[in-house]
Formats: sequence, C-alpha cells, structure tokens
Amino acid sequence: MLCVKDHDTLLDIAYDDVIKYHGRTFIAGAAMAYKLLELVNAVLSDGILVRDKFHIVLAVNGPGIIDSIEMATRARTRGAMSIDQQIACGKDAPAAADGQDGKYYFEVTYAGRKLNVWLQHGLVPQEFLDLAAKTHDGTITEVEMIRLQQLKEEIAVLLISQEAKSLFHYTLQ
Repeated sequence: MLCVKDHDTLLDIAYDDVIKYHGRTFIAGAAMAYKLLELVNAVLSDGILVRDKFHIVLAVNGPGIIDSIEMATRARTRGAMSIDQQIACGKDAPAAADGQDGKYYFEVTYAGRKLNVWLQHGLVPQEFLDLAAKTHDGTITEVEMIRLQQLKEEIAVLLISQEAKSLFHYTLQ
C-alpha cells in the first residue's frame, strides 16, 4: 500500500486501485510502475509520498506505466512527467515493449533527490517482447493476442509478488 499526500489529504493507494484506474490491458506495466513507486517510497521518502515533490522521466512509452504513475502522483497532469528514450542510451536496461525502442529505465526526482532506476534483466520474457512487437506492426493473430494478455497477467503477478528492491537496479544521485 502506498500512502500518498495530496495537499492536506492522505490517500492510501493499493495496487488494486491502480488496476481500477488503468484496467488490465497493460497490466504488466501498471504493476512495474507500482513497484517503482514502492521503491521510491523505500529509498527517498519517510513513508508518505507527496504528489507535488515528483518529477519523472520515462525511457518507455508504456500506457500501464504512465497510468500507474499518474494515478498515484498526478505527475502527468502537473507537467512533471515526460518520456525521453534518449536517457537510456548506454544504460544496461532491458528493452521495452513500446514499439519505440524504449527501455525499462526511469529517472525519478523526489524532493530534490534523483533516483536512476532500471528493471532487472530476465523479468520480461522474450516471448512477451516478440508478441508485443507484432501488435505494433499489425501482424499479431487472435491466438497470439490471447497469449500476449496471458503473459502480461503473469508478469504482473510476478512483479507484484516481489519486494521492489529485488526487481530493480538503482543509483541515487
């Protein structure tokens, strides 16, 4: 559970709340971003995340990631979230399934402290990346779409079941 402060109100945001906001279409990305926020909470905060202290740059254009971060932090609405695949150049982050050469790499500034974060290799199966690529070029079949959704669900379950610090590499600047 994330505790997020919005002005004078404390909000308890569970992973299920993120799913209610986003849905299940890009559930693996939503789970990844939720765990990213758990990591930020563990490393940079005192247990309460304050919405207006976030600035986030993503190296992936993932709807589930964007929605999860937006739901908890309102960073996109506040103009404090951007997407820039170039920040991951030269970084050993895994390739993302966004069809834009993105990587699962994030730069999160919270209360003036910057955390560079990237997903551990091996958590996203190659089959998922291959099927996602087919959605971008329009060659995916109905059977493959069903399999892709199964993989998204499996990845989400795996990510949510793990401690955030075990899923990511990170450096503090």
